[in-house]
Amino acid sequence: CNIYQLKTGLLKCGFYDVFEVAQGADITATNEAKEFIERTEKGDKFMTTSCCAGYNNLVDKHLNEIKPFRSDTKTPLYYTAEIVKQKYPDAISVFVSPCVAKKSEALKNENIDYVMNYEELGALFVANKIEVSELEETKFEIEASKEGRNFGILGGVAKSVEAASQNKVEIKPHIINGINKETIKELKGYAKKGECENGNLIEVMCCEGGCVGGNDCINTVRTATKSINEFTKDSKPIV
Repeated sequence: CNIYQLKTGLLKCGFYDVFEVAQGADITATNEAKEFIERTEKGDKFMTTSCCAGYNNLVDKHLNEIKPFRSDTKTPLYYTAEIVKQKYPDAISVFVSPCVAKKSEALKNENIDYVMNYEELGALFVANKIEVSELEETKFEIEASKEGRNFGILGGVAKSVEAASQNKVEIKPHIINGINKETIKELKGYAKKGECENGNLIEVMCCEGGCVGGNDCINTVRTATKSINEFTKDSKPIV
């Protein structure tokens, strides 16, 4: 099935409307690009991304030394929820995610009421006897960009920020593929030195492979990445 059939399935389950979180990812990428340019112009040597809820929890609880280098930009969830509440102020909002850390993020965001993982979503479809792959497609009012839709793939966030920066500054991405003892030590080293010899924009993904490797995913990283690349190949560019 594709995301448009998924929207149809959610509407059949009783949801009033469905928004693509990649719409919020476009805002995150645009804001991070602006912030990166501003930080670079004032002399900062590097900046880390801030879209991974698990990474944000790690920084706030155990890795405070990297906090000055972490982007202040909010996550795609944050901006998407803001869009939803602006259009439907009284809505009960449910965020569907492969990420357990999004549950803790939602507790800090008054625009999010519930978080549902993919297993729970699948159970909802089974209970309603809905076979998503057999449904017609329902398009989104606003279609997200190719870059925004690739946020969940390793390297996708960095590429989105690069595209949104429109070459106004040189971006050298460095990717942290999964949080473990080695990558935490690596980040601590960058914080101590105040620079990263491997690049100036550090994309941090707690899950190996990106969000497609999230602990609530029901597909393999390889298959999910291939599906997303196939879906996004004809999507519009972010700028």
